[in-house]
Amino acid sequence: MGMSAFESLLLGLGLFFVGLQWSGENLNKLAAGRLRLQVSSTHVSPWHSALWGMGFGALMQSATAVTFSMVNLVASAVLAPITALPVIVWANVGLTVMAFAVTLNIHPWVAVTVGIAGVLSGLLRAPVWRAAAAALFGVALMLYGLETMGANAALLQALPWFQTLSAVTTNLPLLAFAAGIVVAMLLQSNTGAALLIITLAGNGALDVHQAMMMIYGTNLGAIPLRAVLAAGMQGTSARLVRLEDLFCIVSGLLMVSLFYVESSTGWPLVGTAAIAMTHSIKTQLATVFLISNALPALLITPLLPQCWTFLQRLWPDTATEYASQPKYINDSSLADPSTAFDLAMLELARLTNHARTYLHDRQTAADAGAAFATLSDELGRFLTRLSGQANDAAMLKRQHLLREAFTLIRYIEQSVLEFCATAAALPESSSMRRSAMHLAAVIDLLLGQAGRALHGRAGADIDALQNVSRAHAPALAKARMLCRDAATTEQVVELRIMAQTLVDDAERIAWMVHRLARLLHSMASPPAQASV
Repeated sequence: MGMSAFESLLLGLGLFFVGLQWSGENLNKLAAGRLRLQVSSTHVSPWHSALWGMGFGALMQSATAVTFSMVNLVASAVLAPITALPVIVWANVGLTVMAFAVTLNIHPWVAVTVGIAGVLSGLLRAPVWRAAAAALFGVALMLYGLETMGANAALLQALPWFQTLSAVTTNLPLLAFAAGIVVAMLLQSNTGAALLIITLAGNGALDVHQAMMMIYGTNLGAIPLRAVLAAGMQGTSARLVRLEDLFCIVSGLLMVSLFYVESSTGWPLVGTAAIAMTHSIKTQLATVFLISNALPALLITPLLPQCWTFLQRLWPDTATEYASQPKYINDSSLADPSTAFDLAMLELARLTNHARTYLHDRQTAADAGAAFATLSDELGRFLTRLSGQANDAAMLKRQHLLREAFTLIRYIEQSVLEFCATAAALPESSSMRRSAMHLAAVIDLLLGQAGRALHGRAGADIDALQNVSRAHAPALAKARMLCRDAATTEQVVELRIMAQTLVDDAERIAWMVHRLARLLHSMASPPAQASV
């Protein structure tokens, strides 16, 4: 016995939901790695980044997925926030490609595609090919579900509640706009909502103007999902997510305004242009979906710096983010290698102070560590670009010494981390904690003087650093004796090992600080001004 029209409608809806989820998950797996590889090398222009955004929006079929991929890349310092902004905005344009797929006559081959893709996704074992087959299966299943629903759209039109809703939204277009928001919220996908609306309109369940307003509302329907996913985010991460929300709000306001201007004045705008292009309602609405994303993207892209500043006022940088951002170096300074050298030295002083923070507060040590990692990565990239700017042998030598000082500070930071980890592992009741505090005071003195010497590079500060690093031996000898006595008193082998580890870490730090002082003496140049 064949299925009733109602059963077929439910089947199509179920297949659409499953295909939407399946395709989204696997397209994300397929594209995430390539997104990191390709976008991280994009330093050309906002429009270059926009092209990548369109490409990955088309591939991942989710502006939310692209947005959170950008959040992860920026948080891991692979990508600068300013590069991520056009990618996020233009991903919305790329995802509209699926709307045009719905306009095709897929009936002859969609069932075959579902079968072949399903078999391949079960047989293939290579992760990339398996994800590709699964994504194709999801897309085909989604289109098959839409086709099944479209074939039974007449059933919807016969339902009293649907007739009432259709009549109300025809007379009150803003209710159609709100209905689009609700559909996107339920599907958790503005793309999926647009595809469903286009399919229903193409089969006579909705008229073109109703469908247009519903499509305009779909972008806003994704905002609640992002609000849940971004709960707890602060600073840059929150701003990147809110940029996508800002785009959706601008899109909704702009397109609704154009709709009412066109309706009240008769001026040929979006609706007239889409209808004039083709007689197919599906293609008309796919074009409307494209325009509703492309038009605000074109409007926002030149204003992205201003948008970022506005969002920064609402979601300011966290203390960790502020500490991790370069304060002195910038790309424009590379044109003058001497100035770039001085600015890099100031950032080295900041790195040293970050490492020093580990000794003071365990609760903020993790944040300081994240700030050190991000800032050191940025400084490392800056020094790599600076290495190609040397115009004489003297500057080349200074840059070599600068790179060596940078490497020393990174090793110092690792040693301080190891020292703090060992000290934190000491039992609360152990008498060795007093010895560890004595060693920490010695390290703190060395790093404090190193930070001052790096920041100003005044001869007196560098001499003081060299003298302090030379004079560390008696203090370390005293600390070694205290550690040995404490370990002997407690007669615990593990504590003896920890005592020796603490002393070894402290001596290694002192030696590297002494080496840093000698490097600073070799960097003969005018001192950097504190007002830089």
